Amino acid sequence: MGLLRITVFGLLALVVGCSAEPPPEKTAVRVVAQQVAQVAGLAQTVLTGDVQARFVSELAFPSAGKVAQLSVDVGDKVVTGQVLGRLDPLELRATLDISEAELQALQARVDLARADYSRQARLLPQGYTNRNEYERAQAALKGAEAELMTATARHQLARDAVADADLLALADGVVVARPVAPGEVVQAGQVVLSLAHDEAPEAVFDWYEALPTGLVIGAPIHLHTLSEPAREISGQVREIAPSVSASSGTLRIRVSLPAEAWHWPLGTVVAARLAESLGPVVVLPWAALSRDQGQPAVWRIDAQQRVSLSRVEVSRYETGRVLVAAGLRDGDLVVAQGGQLLYPGQQVEVANVLAVSGPGAQP
Repeated sequence: MGLLRITVFGLLALVVGCSAEPPPEKTAVRVVAQQVAQVAGLAQTVLTGDVQARFVSELAFPSAGKVAQLSVDVGDKVVTGQVLGRLDPLELRATLDISEAELQALQARVDLARADYSRQARLLPQGYTNRNEYERAQAALKGAEAELMTATARHQLARDAVADADLLALADGVVVARPVAPGEVVQAGQVVLSLAHDEAPEAVFDWYEALPTGLVIGAPIHLHTLSEPAREISGQVREIAPSVSASSGTLRIRVSLPAEAWHWPLGTVVAARLAESLGPVVVLPWAALSRDQGQPAVWRIDAQQRVSLSRVEVSRYETGRVLVAAGLRDGDLVVAQGGQLLYPGQQVEVANVLAVSGPGAQP
């Protein structure tokens, strides 16, 4: 029995002794580091839009009638003075003939009323007629003359309608809309064709966010077509919508194009490149960014090769990288890759140090 007690106590002492030994230290995690160096931050913003006409004319016949012909369709190029459409001349001519007949009848009525009034005016001083007959003749003449004036105006409108039966192009351009078809009856002033003028085309963009700093009316802006990205031209901001569109939630920006871009067809997709100064920033890869209680942070490496979380202020998130505005100093060494499984105070082994970004934050 005593021997058993000695054996148990010996085993307990052995177990206690073993548990008192310090655990083996974990192997240092290999990471890729980057030395902090501030550079001049320059954010690039790219807008995508298309070429539109600055001036669009809504063409209409000045009188009502049946559309006998439309010689153009959407997309057709036209020149100034070209005949684009025509109203049915038979109806217009019939209306003119009716107005001429009405005008002749009223002219004869006026001649008769004027003769009657002249006779009454001669007889009244001699006492061969009375005041009532005289005033009746006078009123009849004024009424006939008023009806003649109205008929003359209608006759002039009928003549103008015949003369304006042809719809002419007001400028060189492209037909962008044709809301009616031949055979339809249109009212005076009803839009028949929409003509986009070739003169002064512009690039139009819809922007969903707050405008970049420096984007004001008159500011230069670099543009290129998607088919020729290497060929940039410089436009000028002509108009910025004063309010957000209720239908799209965007701000519309119109950019005047130089003469060298006037050969771009309407509807050409264009891109605009905007540069915005951000001040001094540190450019880090996405993999360097971590979180500390929901706030952006990076792993800083101290002289003993141990890491600690340091909160930072991110100025801009871009494709493949982040621009840090505050929280780091020149010369700091931070984890650029391999920080997913780190914890504060952990020993790391720097496998490689990335080269510092050049003098600018442009992509």
